[in-house]
Amino acid sequence: MQKKRKKTASGTKAGMVAAFMATLLAVSCTDSYPTLIHNDGSQIGNDETYDRTPIMMFVNEQNYFSITATRGTGVFDEEHDSKYAAAVIHVFAFRDGFDQQGLLSSPADLRRTMFDETHSFFDSGQADCLLDGPDYNVGMPTRFSADRTGALEPQTERGLYYSATYQDVGYNFFAYHIDDFAPTSANTHRDAERIWYDIEIDGSQDILSGYAPKLTREVLDEKIGASGLGISEDDQNRILNIGNYSTFAAHRGVNPVMDLRHRLARMKFEAYPGDESADNITITGITVESRYRGEFTVASRSTDDIGRIVFSGERKPLELREASPDGAQPCPPLSEDGYVVHYDPSMAGSNWEDRPALKIGESLMLAPDSTYTLTLYYTQTIDVGNGHTEVKQLSSRYAVKAQRNSYYRDTATGEYIFLPGYLYTVKIVVYGLQDIRVSVNIEGWKDGGDVPLDPDQGYDSVID
Repeated sequence: MQKKRKKTASGTKAGMVAAFMATLLAVSCTDSYPTLIHNDGSQIGNDETYDRTPIMMFVNEQNYFSITATRGTGVFDEEHDSKYAAAVIHVFAFRDGFDQQGLLSSPADLRRTMFDETHSFFDSGQADCLLDGPDYNVGMPTRFSADRTGALEPQTERGLYYSATYQDVGYNFFAYHIDDFAPTSANTHRDAERIWYDIEIDGSQDILSGYAPKLTREVLDEKIGASGLGISEDDQNRILNIGNYSTFAAHRGVNPVMDLRHRLARMKFEAYPGDESADNITITGITVESRYRGEFTVASRSTDDIGRIVFSGERKPLELREASPDGAQPCPPLSEDGYVVHYDPSMAGSNWEDRPALKIGESLMLAPDSTYTLTLYYTQTIDVGNGHTEVKQLSSRYAVKAQRNSYYRDTATGEYIFLPGYLYTVKIVVYGLQDIRVSVNIEGWKDGGDVPLDPDQGYDSVID
């Protein structure tokens, strides 16, 4: 059987070890593993018959702390571990490639569904669709298992199994996470080639998606080396000929490990005291103008399309908010008291970046772009004489631009943008008697360099 295959990057060893450990748990009930002989003469991975081979799925460990739980609860990272159990990952699986002749002589039709038996495209034999959700509009909802192996547990009482009819057919596995997305017949689109959603972001959603790499020689060797799977050379060649995850591969402990990737750029904000009059400034709000509507592809015949968000040109200010109080409630607006950075005489002579930073609010997830307009809202207390002071409400706007270096270069297009998967820290230096200064550096998800910003770009305006 010839398959159309495309070489992709392999998953992490940590994910493969997790997959293997889960496989050992599944097969520990048989002393015959891995040499049990099936009635067709082939060696299978455990004592289950081929028509009841469970689908086991994993995501790479590196992605655990990059997922948002619900809308408005902020980003999921090392500081937000409590959100781990609440994150929902949706999964699709469709046939990969096609035979030169026979029943499967055409590409998979992504309109097919496995769970919605009332739908006209119900796929009873799993010829095209191996896995989607009980709701035709979404993939199978899953959650992380509590053991932190990266295993995904389906949120359904119905068992998930590989195809009994097409045991040597390979399937692509796609996974995605969209914070608080409510799919409907209006915003969900499925045609024969791909599945995509109309989405709208508000700055609080972390959008992720990815797929399990196809079973090339490189990927299979890494899985075997990382987990110690005992697979004969003949069986390895058969798995490679199939080209992707199948009943045959599953019985040998070869399970999909999906690599989820961030699809938005992230900004967090820190304030530093610039001089002894910094206490006169109270930061009351921050917005960043971003594109916010787009089409998000979550499954496709072409893995190059996975995770692609095509944003419209329309922009609006996205508002920075506070972190969720418990990881479940929506993020509230910034504190009415605002943020004041205090200057201490002991700071004299030190550079501002060496002084203690004050984190402001949570963070913003933005559409990747070459330039953002950042607006800083603040009040300033001014001495008007005779022992009286006056509080003015002010705002300053800053153009934050991507630099022309490797940390900003989109390798797919050659353009310089704020890249998805990068955390940009906006550093606000507060001076009471001169312009507030803003600079940006990159850290967290991926590291880069500093982004200088001319403080003269900012201007103050009184808010009526």
